[in-house]
Amino acid sequence: MKKTLLILLLITIPTLLPFFNTQFFYTQDYIFIARLQQMSTALSEGHFPVRWAPDLRFGEPLYNFYAPLPYYLGALIKLLGFNYIWVAKILFILSSFLSAVTMYLFCRKLFSQKSSFLAVALYTWAPYRAVDLYVRGALSEAFAFVFFPLIFYASLLLSQKITLRRLSFLSLSLAGLFLTHNVTTLIFLPFLALWWIYLVITGKNQKLVLPFFASFVLAVGLSAFFLLPALLEREFIQTKYLLVGYFDFRAHFVAFYQFFSTFWGYGSSLWGPKDDMSFQVGLAHWTVMLLAVVVGFIKRSDKKMLLLTSFLFFSFFLSIFLQHNKSAFLWEAIPLMAFIQFPWRFLAISIFIVPLLGAVALNHLKWKSNIIFFVTLAAVILINFNFFKPRNFVEDSFFTKFLNTDSTHRGVDLTKDYFPIWVKFDRVEYFPTPRANSGEIEVLSFEQKTAKVKGEIKVLSDALVEVPITYFPGWEVKADSLNIKLQEPSLQGLITFELPKGEYQIDLALKDTPVRIIGNILSLTSAVLLLIFLGYAKFKYAKSN
Repeated sequence: MKKTLLILLLITIPTLLPFFNTQFFYTQDYIFIARLQQMSTALSEGHFPVRWAPDLRFGEPLYNFYAPLPYYLGALIKLLGFNYIWVAKILFILSSFLSAVTMYLFCRKLFSQKSSFLAVALYTWAPYRAVDLYVRGALSEAFAFVFFPLIFYASLLLSQKITLRRLSFLSLSLAGLFLTHNVTTLIFLPFLALWWIYLVITGKNQKLVLPFFASFVLAVGLSAFFLLPALLEREFIQTKYLLVGYFDFRAHFVAFYQFFSTFWGYGSSLWGPKDDMSFQVGLAHWTVMLLAVVVGFIKRSDKKMLLLTSFLFFSFFLSIFLQHNKSAFLWEAIPLMAFIQFPWRFLAISIFIVPLLGAVALNHLKWKSNIIFFVTLAAVILINFNFFKPRNFVEDSFFTKFLNTDSTHRGVDLTKDYFPIWVKFDRVEYFPTPRANSGEIEVLSFEQKTAKVKGEIKVLSDALVEVPITYFPGWEVKADSLNIKLQEPSLQGLITFELPKGEYQIDLALKDTPVRIIGNILSLTSAVLLLIFLGYAKFKYAKSN
């Protein structure tokens, strides 16, 4: 086991060398630094499950909609004493190494050790992985790569023997993906369904349908505290910022030649085929595909191998098709697909499938397999080595604005992904304490935490009070312990309420809506059920031994 982990490290570490630099580097998404800081702040102030980011402008329901798992992990790493820049680096490093581990576990269940190591190399050194790490800085998507092979592996184990322990393992793996990246979950689920169908057909066991379905339901239950509000409260955010303009999927289909192009850039995805970033599958990866075709043809009499190869090729070309504009009719017909934004995100599936094809080919190759293994491994690394580096490093001060609340309150370089619908005027005119939109008030004290606010206000004349907190369902206001009716939010979408002349102790709190309460209860119930399953499985195992 130690030898295996060492080899996995040796395969993975060269792709991560820039993260060990004393400086960090610029990527397209550098707001993950602010997200990490907001998660840690919210948890330190007792807000759990975290839904609110208090310092992004006037506060936003970020984690009500943005999958939180990598950021919970980041908050734990922060407790070890690392600064936020190193927390981000560690998360990226973990995403790569853990995905290598899970790919090895999955492939080792099906193939030889040598074939499994080749699959790990193909998975780790895919150009699109370099895009996520060094061009886009897509932290959550990078972490999603851990769960692709893990979910396939857990499904395979369950198909071989139906037990509560294996069902629980699959449920936890699925819940991990659900809580890691919303878009990648949408992309992955159809291919998981194909994998389950393949396992049912090849195992000739229709009884697998029920445990697969049960594991999915349990996974949804485990992540319901996030999934339910993310789906059912979506009407409260301005989704136009997620779907229009630059984020319109119609602008980001991949031209066929781009899958083969060796072009590399650090710019953006643009309208048409002339993009400033790479969407290649990888020359070495295409070569492995060709090898898989040749070996598949030679070994076509092996029905088991033929079925697996056919499934993998079908999945691969489906992922390629969904990136090309010929699939536009599907994107138009299925409104949910618009939230994927960039069709080239299906490259994540493409470069998950190619390593499996490489493993199948090498596993069934008898002629000079050792030579082919080492040559292919060297080619994968040498061809893609130069992709795994940033364009340039920047001073830590570049990221300071995302850790400085003065900057984040003013919305410096922040996106508008989760603006509540009540925000009509998006230019931030920040003010730190309540003010009167009519009448006159004097603020005696004002203490603000993530989901709770306390203060004292002296109303000199009947006033419409505006508080520097964005309104979102769940916020409640009390004055001297009495509930206050909220008025229409201001143009900046801020909480407003009326107070007559007098002196008041005001309290504001973000409460859970019925949807959030149901989600929390479902997650808690599912977690208890999971523990019962695991406890019973352990008891049964101990009794049998």
